[in-house]
Amino acid sequence: MKKSVVLVSVIVFLFMFLTAVQAEETDAWQQAKEEGIQFRAVGNEPGWLVEVKSDQKIKFVNDYGNLEIKAPVDDLWLGPAGEDKIYYIENDVIQFQVIIMKKSYQDSMSGEVFPYQVRVVFPNKSYVGGGRLLNEPEAEK
Repeated sequence: MKKSVVLVSVIVFLFMFLTAVQAEETDAWQQAKEEGIQFRAVGNEPGWLVEVKSDQKIKFVNDYGNLEIKAPVDDLWLGPAGEDKIYYIENDVIQFQVIIMKKSYQDSMSGEVFPYQVRVVFPNKSYVGGGRLLNEPEAEK
């Protein structure tokens, strides 16, 4: 009897934990949208994310939050349909590009499908993941 009570307790705890983790992940996307983030992407091994705000600012977080880079966009290339983009970040400290392609991407760990494939390219390393448009870019005035 005690074993079954313990087993049921463990199962209930795991269910509550997994539900909380899933809710937290969903909330991160909603929170980014509410903060005015235009585009957000994530990837694995190590865990990373990139956020684009108003086609002007990039935030790259790597290694599960151990590294965070915030930088202005120096240049932006738009593809013919306007959905593919390359953001160029280059200054005295850091140089990298964020390449966003309107191409389906399936996350290798979760199996989640994203409408955009994203590549973050540094001089000596690159990362591939999937992303979503959260807010439409503001029109130029």
